[in-house]
Amino acid sequence: MDKMIKESVATLFCHAIKLDDKDLNLEQPIFCRFMSQNFDCDSEESREILEKVMEKDCDNIDTHISIISNALYNEPYEKMSILKQLNHIIFRSKLKTEDYDFFNKVKYSFFQY
Repeated sequence: MDKMIKESVATLFCHAIKLDDKDLNLEQPIFCRFMSQNFDCDSEESREILEKVMEKDCDNIDTHISIISNALYNEPYEKMSILKQLNHIIFRSKLKTEDYDFFNKVKYSFFQY
């Protein structure tokens, strides 16, 4: 399950990166630091996950949002940490309506009690 959550979080962040063609080189250190702090990934594992996910299409993003939400059902601080990081990725470059539509979709899915 741990690997599945890591890949789902990576997919979530990669989807935000791909929305606006954000600079992956700029986002990679942020992603790696987050994965290290929250999922005990070393930088090599984080880069491998990021590269693997960036090569895939993010057409099943709803599935990944659901995986994270279910896995962290009783972990509101972890979900808030993911939302904070997602917001940071979105904010670092050109902002579009689609960015915050996506953010709100994730937020609602995480906290729709």
